Amino acid sequence: MKKSILVLFLTILFLSSCKKEKFPDVDDLQGSWIEQTDNTAKHTLIFDSQTLYFIKPTTVDTLTYWLDKNKEFIYLTLKNDPSAGQTHARIMLNKKSKTLTIWGLFPSTVDQTTVTKFKK
Repeated sequence: MKKSILVLFLTILFLSSCKKEKFPDVDDLQGSWIEQTDNTAKHTLIFDSQTLYFIKPTTVDTLTYWLDKNKEFIYLTLKNDPSAGQTHARIMLNKKSKTLTIWGLFPSTVDQTTVTKFKK
């Protein structure tokens, strides 16, 4: 009886530690990510080692970025105009489905933060 309880406990502990979404490393982000939306105009993110190309329907922003693992944030600064200030967003990666979720990438209201999903 004690042995089966121990096995059950260890199984539950293992399964709870296997979160689907985790904070990404810089290497996990490398490459092209396409916004998952029903809109015909989709945004694309292309991550290079320290540069992010944010491709919008009419423009391309070139940003520098860095990751804060403790806060689970990505910090973004316009590469050609760092004096414009820095912004941040919460970011998580589902490695299995190759889906990147970013909270607050686009303007939000006080009541609701935008959630944007990208697929590699």
